Amino acid sequence: MITNPIIPIWLMSIICIILLLLVYIDFSKFSKKNKTNNSKRPKNIIKYKIFNKISKTIIIVILFLLNLRFMTPNGDSTQIKYDVDVLFVIDKSVSMRALDYDGEKERMEGVVKDCSYIIDTLNGASYSIISFGDTAEMLVPFTSDADMVKAELGAITTEDDFYASGTSMKLAKKEMEKVLKREQKTKGGAAKTIVFFISDGEITKEGELYESFKSLKEYVLGGAVMGYGTSSGGKMVSRLYEDEPSSSSYYVYYYDNKYNRTTALSKIDEGNLKEVASDLGVGYVHMDKTSKIDSTLKKLRDQMLESQTAEEKINSYSDTYYYFAIALVICLIVDFIVRKRSL
Repeated sequence: MITNPIIPIWLMSIICIILLLLVYIDFSKFSKKNKTNNSKRPKNIIKYKIFNKISKTIIIVILFLLNLRFMTPNGDSTQIKYDVDVLFVIDKSVSMRALDYDGEKERMEGVVKDCSYIIDTLNGASYSIISFGDTAEMLVPFTSDADMVKAELGAITTEDDFYASGTSMKLAKKEMEKVLKREQKTKGGAAKTIVFFISDGEITKEGELYESFKSLKEYVLGGAVMGYGTSSGGKMVSRLYEDEPSSSSYYVYYYDNKYNRTTALSKIDEGNLKEVASDLGVGYVHMDKTSKIDSTLKKLRDQMLESQTAEEKINSYSDTYYYFAIALVICLIVDFIVRKRSL
């Protein structure tokens, strides 16, 4: 049996200790305040108070055990691993919130869906994610854990329109260079990396011009530059007002040269994206639906099948948290019934 905590154990321990202190400090105050009058209190009230503290303690203990997420062995399985790395370089700037993917869906929604599809199609590889906007960083180092990479994809948040300072492809290039060189060094110069560069192509960092990606071509086995957006442009929902669609500030706006308030539109810059594709030696694909990447993935899949493979035994485990969840629900129901009867 192993544990796979949802919240780090040290943090959950602090939370549970605080909850217990709140329960018993309250009980202590009640006892001291009514020390002289305890004998006059009805016995059923005292019994309820005691039961209440005990039930709360049991609920907190169950919460702690549920968080530990005990897992039992479920046998071994074999996974075929390919000696290929897949690097996703994802634009998370404000413009990726524009509503012009596959109709009026958010671009980032399309990115998450399309990247998950790529992972499923190129299964057995190792995956890594770089995100960029006004900064660039590696979100996930190369790993064969596809589920973890998908979870990280779903957790990517676009930049806040009130604080973002513009998209920089130069920073994306620097981070890519660092990651690709490190992977080559790790694999003794034999790394095979498929790169998917994902963006709307807009460079909005003040004073920045396009900088060639040609120096990275030698590290790239294949892949694609995936362009999101339309030439007519899409409105972007403001992070601050995303839960208020009726607000006049729901969409990102700016003031033009005549100080007129204007709704901002993000338009794809395919010129920049095609430059990146040419520099990296890969194809360019305009993405408005997932199927657009199929022909590229078929070629890449064929390349993977020709690469060196290895079989890896994986220990699989079954979750047992639902047992604790059932116990928690029962305790909450009992506590609710007793509380209702005591009123």
